[in-house]
Amino acid sequence: MKINSKINKRVNESVAECRRVITEATIELLKKIAEPEQDVAFDNILIMHQRYNSKTTETFLASRIAYMDGRCGDDFYIFRIGERCGSSLFLSLDNLMLIYNEVKKVVKAE
Repeated sequence: MKINSKINKRVNESVAECRRVITEATIELLKKIAEPEQDVAFDNILIMHQRYNSKTTETFLASRIAYMDGRCGDDFYIFRIGERCGSSLFLSLDNLMLIYNEVKKVVKAE
């Protein structure tokens, strides 16, 4: 059965809009407590990604976040633990919400 391309287009546009709104809301919260590129510590260490294969497990964690002010395009944020970091540009919707909720807790505690 052929799937109408309008359905896929509508879903893709909705996901993109959702990503944009969650990212912007997270950055707005961060602006209340930090300057651009200033690290903010999470109350908890977040498990952002886990990858399993037959011999090893890789877990990507986040303990800090900082937002970028969009001088190079759209606003985004980076998160890190130690020297390893990632960006909001590549997160799933679940992980975007995980970070948003953690930032919300940090801001409420301020």
